[in-house]
Amino acid sequence: MRRLTRRQRIGAVLLTALALLFISLDFAGGSLGGARSGATGALGSLYRGTDTVLGPARRFITGIPDVGRNRTEIAQLQRQNEALRKQLADSAADAATERQLKSLQLQADSADLTLMPARVIATGPGAGFQWTVTVDVGSREKVLAGQTVTDGVGLVGRVLNVYPTTSVVLLASDPRFSVGARDARSGALSLATGAGAAGLTAGSLDDDTQVRVGDQLVTGPAGQTTFVSGLAIGVVTKVHTSADGNASTQIRPSANQTSLNLVGIILQQGRNSARPAITGTG
Repeated sequence: MRRLTRRQRIGAVLLTALALLFISLDFAGGSLGGARSGATGALGSLYRGTDTVLGPARRFITGIPDVGRNRTEIAQLQRQNEALRKQLADSAADAATERQLKSLQLQADSADLTLMPARVIATGPGAGFQWTVTVDVGSREKVLAGQTVTDGVGLVGRVLNVYPTTSVVLLASDPRFSVGARDARSGALSLATGAGAAGLTAGSLDDDTQVRVGDQLVTGPAGQTTFVSGLAIGVVTKVHTSADGNASTQIRPSANQTSLNLVGIILQQGRNSARPAITGTG
């Protein structure tokens, strides 16, 4: 910060003394308007000369009372932004839930099924299995172990354990999961098993069957699988033929196994429930 020169300091003292003198004369009724105007101009010049040095500090000091008010306003704006973000997130979640419910209803209508909507409330290993989720319906809603679970698009898995208000679902990607499958193109039957993060794998039951990349696999016909038949399992992404001619395939699941939210349990018995079920009209 630039310091005032000795001459400027002396001048400031003299001008201050003159200003006090003129003020005293004004109170005494003196008529010194012209002199006062000249002194005021001189003081103004001095003020302008020193403001470049003292101005930032002066403005900082005069702005101190506004700091608390500004912080309050900023905090209020932050709270409003958080509320708006929550509203947007809730709206997006509601829209996603509505789309999933419509998908479940469409599946129920097309296959004349009764689906019990269920929301995933926990994920992770459980009951000795690696890939499971917990849903918020149980025996109170007439859910039974072994029932097929879907997301409205494809096969999610099957009910593993049932409790009064929750159920554990074994996902199709679990290495201990298996389901009878049918190639929608050729009609060939195979056994699909979980392969963890890789999805599923399947081996054809007929060595003469030619499986192709892009083939759609669905749950096998009634009597060939304990699952509800006709649900999409996944799409063949890779075919490997061994030296002895046996073909094995890698399958990308139709139902996203890692981002499940709303699912539908296909009820095998009983349609009375504390929660409204989705019933097909076919």
